[in-house]
Amino acid sequence: MATALSATVSTATVRVSNIPPSAVAKELLAFFNSAVAAAGEAYACEIAAARRGWLSRGNGSVQFDSTATATLAAELASSGRLPRFLGSLLSVSPAPSDLLPRAPDLSLRVADARLLVGNRVAEREFEAADSWDSVRVEVIPGKRRIDLHLNHDSQMYRLEVFFEDIRNCYQCSFDGAGAILLQ
Repeated sequence: MATALSATVSTATVRVSNIPPSAVAKELLAFFNSAVAAAGEAYACEIAAARRGWLSRGNGSVQFDSTATATLAAELASSGRLPRFLGSLLSVSPAPSDLLPRAPDLSLRVADARLLVGNRVAEREFEAADSWDSVRVEVIPGKRRIDLHLNHDSQMYRLEVFFEDIRNCYQCSFDGAGAILLQ
């Protein structure tokens, strides 16, 4: 029977064991996407592989889009409701850290935001020097930073703004839309 530790899932990642030797990460990711489709999706996956033949060592990790989705995956496994994966019953337990640094909760992520960079020229006046659309923003409390993912001249960039580097933070509006001003 598939099992999971009764510990609370505090990250969006779970450890997975009893992975068949022939499994590849793409299949495991698709399997968990299907299993938790009602609550969220699997975001990243890794399977430990033996160097010889690159076959699975039987364990790995799966990161989901939220801690709630990771908890669901662990609960499905512990209750025996997680379907077999390539004929094997997987064991799922909480992982101490995420595979990829990411905002642990959907409320800490914004897709398709607009980033304006410039100077505050007066008390209630901001002068924009440059702007980017379709920016993805993630607030990562565990790493004490904000990640801004943007495209510029056909290149993808990630700008990390650490909490310690922010002097002030103001809620405001820009062209009638809600905004946050970081100083």
